Order: sequence, then structure tokens, then C-alpha cells
Amino acid sequence: MRANQFMVMPPILLLVLLIFVYVCDANAALRVGASAASVSPQQQVFLAGYDHNRRSDGEHDPVFAKAVVVTDAHSAIAIVVIDCIGLLYPDVVRIRERAGQLLNGGLLSPEQIIVTSTHTHAGPDVAGLWGAHIFSNGRDEAYIDFLVETAARQVVNALAQLQPATLRVASARAELSWVENRSEPGLLDNTITTVQFINPTGRSIATLTNFPCHPTVLGPENHLLSSDYVGGFYQAMDQRHGGANLFLQGAIGGWVQPLQGDRSFTLATDYGELLAQISTALLLEAESIRTPALEFTAATLDLPLENFGFKLLMFLGVLDREIFAGHLRTEVAWFSIGGIQFATHPGETSPAYSLATRELMGNPDHSVILGLGLDALGYILKPEYFETPEEFPHAEYLTTVSVGPHSAPELMAALAKIIPDQSNL
Repeated sequence: MRANQFMVMPPILLLVLLIFVYVCDANAALRVGASAASVSPQQQVFLAGYDHNRRSDGEHDPVFAKAVVVTDAHSAIAIVVIDCIGLLYPDVVRIRERAGQLLNGGLLSPEQIIVTSTHTHAGPDVAGLWGAHIFSNGRDEAYIDFLVETAARQVVNALAQLQPATLRVASARAELSWVENRSEPGLLDNTITTVQFINPTGRSIATLTNFPCHPTVLGPENHLLSSDYVGGFYQAMDQRHGGANLFLQGAIGGWVQPLQGDRSFTLATDYGELLAQISTALLLEAESIRTPALEFTAATLDLPLENFGFKLLMFLGVLDREIFAGHLRTEVAWFSIGGIQFATHPGETSPAYSLATRELMGNPDHSVILGLGLDALGYILKPEYFETPEEFPHAEYLTTVSVGPHSAPELMAALAKIIPDQSNL
């Protein structure tokens, strides 16, 4: 009798073991690594935003390049966030190519490295628009080389630190009294989405927080390097959660700004702290994702360059960017991590297009709009800003730093082509 029971037990144990291995393997299919490094220049540089000839005079808080790499059994995606006014597409391509050289093959394709910017106005001029005067280039090419190399190495470092991870996410409407749309009051996409990757010991590997608002608390009188309120957000999130904490800028065009008060570092830190409190509260009720598969698609597109000022600056070498038959070449991407959808916008888009992109994605419970994703083409506005500028406060300024009135329709058409039809899912 006992012998028969002994003979029956191994298959049962084997079945239990197979189920256990299957469950563990499914949960461990997602592997995540993160890395961050300061990209604060050691030399004096021109600061981006506001006035010409605004030179750095030290550092209040470091500006960073941060990377998170997410892999499943079949592919990998990297998200890189840089504290700068907005990295241009040719420099994004350089980061991808350098990361590809350092990786020399493997699961992560350079084309699946997504680079985005926080848009701080207290970081180095990475575009060239804020030199000594209007017709001089403000880029320090030695600094740009350093930035590209450092960002690429964060991708490599993150990939080297992969570990099994579980995924959780939460989203909500954040009605913040200090965020306003100055050209279209009331038009905001104030969704905040927080995504966190947890290792097997329960510690945070990385937390991604997506919310739209210009980091422009600090004004033109400031000459210290800073990521503005994003710095306060990083500090608070680091203290609460550990791991890498990335701020993903949203749709801030047309003209989503903070209330600037005394434009002090204290106020910027307070705003960042408030945002971190919301992100932390969301995580207390976050939803766990059980099937963390990855999907990715992207496409290049050529946007008609209709801004005479941009053309003149390119002719003079202030903006160093190739024109293709009267168009600027850029890229859009859509990807999904465990059903959380991400879409890039290559500039500062009106909240109207953030909301429209979420509609294209089927208005899922959780989605992320990456403003200044893969490029920094200036403001991407409704065509009406050009047709009837008198109806929109600040339209005269906003249209002068826009590629042109056809950018937004072309962008949305490109996204419509690459975002999967949600009705078939």
C-alpha cells in the first residue's frame, strides 16, 4: 500500500513543480534595469530658454541622464530621460548609434531606445538657439559629445543590471492649482500616470511618472544649472522609493505653465514635492500587471518646414539640422509594456493632441504621452493658432517657435498609422 502511494506521488509532485515553475517564469519574464548619471557640464555654458547670452554660473542641483531598460523573453525597450530643454532628433540618433556600438548586438535594438527631455529652462543649450546673440549658435559641441556618451552608457549600464521585476501602475486626474494653460484656459490633459518596477525583494528598480507642465518656475534671472521643479520631484521620490526615478514630460504646448510666484528654488522644490506626493499616493493603490509583454512600432515622418525664422537660422548655422525637400525629418513611436501604452510627440504639443492620442489608443486605463519624445521641434499647435491668432493669447510668440501649421495634422496622421487598432484587441 505504501509502495503504491510512493509510486503515485512523484507525478503529482512533478505536476505541482511544473505549475510552480510556469507561474514563476511568467512573473519573471519581465526583467528591468536602471541607471543614472549627472550630465551637468563642468565648464560654463549657455543656458537654454529665455534670453540670449545667459551663461551658467554654477549648479543648484544636477541635471541627469537616466535610463530604464525593460525586457521580456523576445525583445527590449529603453527609455532615456535627459534634463534639458529638448534634444534634437539628430542627437537622439547619435545616442542610439553609440549605445548600439557599445552593446555590439543583443536583445536591445538601438531603434527601440526612446529618448525624451524634461524641458528644463535651466539646463545647457543643446539646440543652439540661445548663444551670445540671435545669430550665434549656443551649443558647446564638447558638452554635446559628453552628453551623448553619458546617455548611451546609461542604457548599457541599465542593460547590465537587469533583474526579474513585477510591474504595477496607477493613473488619475491631477487637478493642480499651480498648473494652467495660458493660451487656452481650461484645456489640459492633466492625467498623471505612475509606473513602478519592483524587484523580487520588494524594492523599487525604477519609477516612471508622466505629467505635463513646463519646468519654468525659475526665470531668466537664474544662472544656476537646475532641473527646476523636476529636481524637487527627484529628491522626494528618491527619499520615498529609492531606485531610479524618471520624470516623463507630457503635452505642454499652447501653453501649459506653472504659476511662477517668486520664481525661487524653494517654490520649484515645493512643486516637485507636491507632485511626488501624488505619485506616491497613487502607488498605494496601484494595479499589478500580470502579463508584462512588450510591443513596439515606430515610423519616421517629414514635417513641412514653414517657419521662415527657422529656415534663416538653419541657413546661418545657428540651428544645425538637415532639410529634406523643404521638410524636417523626425520620428514617432508607440510601444506597450504590459498593456500600458506609450506614444511619443516630437515637440511641445497642445493638450488637444495628447487627448486625441489617448483616443487613438482606445482611452485605456493607463497610457503615457511622451512630450519632447525623440525630438524637440518647438510648439506643435492647432492650425487655428496660425489662422486666427487673435483668438489665442500668446499665439504671436508660440507660432514663431513652431515648424508650421501642418505639423499637428501630420503628427496625428502618423500616429494613427502606427498605433494598433484597439477595436481588434
